[in-house]
Amino acid sequence: MKSLSLYIFILTVLVKSITSFSCKDVFLDSKETLDKAISEKIVETKNIYSYGIEYNTWYIDPCNTVEKQPKDSKKEFCPKNSKVCLVKAIEFNDDKKKQILDIKGYAVDSPRQDPVIRQGDYILNFEGEKDSNYSTEIRFTCAGNSNSDPEVELDDSKKKVNILWKGICVSDSKTEPVDDDDKDKDDKKNSGGHFIIRFILIIIICYFIIGMCYNYFVLNKNGIDIIPNVDLWIAIFGSVIDKVSDIFGRRDYRPILQ
Repeated sequence: MKSLSLYIFILTVLVKSITSFSCKDVFLDSKETLDKAISEKIVETKNIYSYGIEYNTWYIDPCNTVEKQPKDSKKEFCPKNSKVCLVKAIEFNDDKKKQILDIKGYAVDSPRQDPVIRQGDYILNFEGEKDSNYSTEIRFTCAGNSNSDPEVELDDSKKKVNILWKGICVSDSKTEPVDDDDKDKDDKKNSGGHFIIRFILIIIICYFIIGMCYNYFVLNKNGIDIIPNVDLWIAIFGSVIDKVSDIFGRRDYRPILQ
């Protein structure tokens, strides 16, 4: 049972490593990667009422997590794997101490789809907390000062957060974002190219991992025999080597008979 759990864990990590987004794969004009060019940003707005002040504090970090306890919270934390987290607090006039009203994650875990480039801006889309139906779009634009705070807009009617991060110029990316003036066209391209490649890689990895685990734990095989259908692969490999040798190898020397 422990070996099965270990196998499931390894398989999950491998699959996630293929499909997950990483800021280390996004390159900027400065030849830096996105994870080195940005850091956590805290954007706070205030609403003043007759009874006190309401604070809306956004914790934003698309490359890491803001999974930590806000400075004014004693018990509450931002949700696990949060990239964008909103902490609502209030400070009443007769009590100069903030009270946490709500903590919500508007971007949790990795982006839900491949990054895209639209009108020169690099865009990441995230899902919010489970069952919240909220989503977040983080747009990196080359215009503006990278030291300025991101602009945050929460649209409750559309259940969406729009974040504009200025001064980030994306030049190239191993994730191959697509120029996307037409969102429907971009979705078709993403689903066609990247999905097929990733699906094939996942199938190949699952085939070898599952076969090797079955041969080792169930059939008690060792060494090269744990590879599934090892005889078939040896035969195929041998045939390929023979063909290559016939094409590029040296031909036998034959003397010319008089």
